Amino acid sequence: MGAEELESLTDEELDARYRPVAQAAARGLLRGLPQEEAEECANDVMLRLLTHRERYDPERGSLATYVRVMARTEALSRLRRWNSRPPSLPLEEELYITGGPEEYIGDIVEGVLESLSQRERALFTLRFLYGMESREMARRLGMTGGGVDVAVLRLRRKLKKLLAQRGIRVEGG
Repeated sequence: MGAEELESLTDEELDARYRPVAQAAARGLLRGLPQEEAEECANDVMLRLLTHRERYDPERGSLATYVRVMARTEALSRLRRWNSRPPSLPLEEELYITGGPEEYIGDIVEGVLESLSQRERALFTLRFLYGMESREMARRLGMTGGGVDVAVLRLRRKLKKLLAQRGIRVEGG
């Protein structure tokens, strides 16, 4: 399909013809994720194609190949984002401790965090809230990568101990 033929197609014709191509490519890469992710990926690809038709270069390959490449790029980006997401928080009703007067777990965690040193709070924030890798944390905090890893390990142990003192048992490390 040439650029002139692409321009002659209506948005509906283009969508009907190439959305299945984008969905198939996305589904192949996003197998372990909810079906909606593949559909959203295909939606993004089609939106990009429909709004930027001029970016397609017929000399570099067919339009189907162009759509597959865009879908693959978008799917891999979504997969990276999905895998780097922090674990979801429990529902609000699960955030209460049972047995005794109900105490909101957020208040307990806030108290634990207030008991940390400034450096420990910085480590906690960068690692557990922002999901930052050791190398970047080391650069920001003026530490070595190994030093960050050791400090985070010690922080995990300290947090586990402090939470246990307040009645919260933490599984694992």
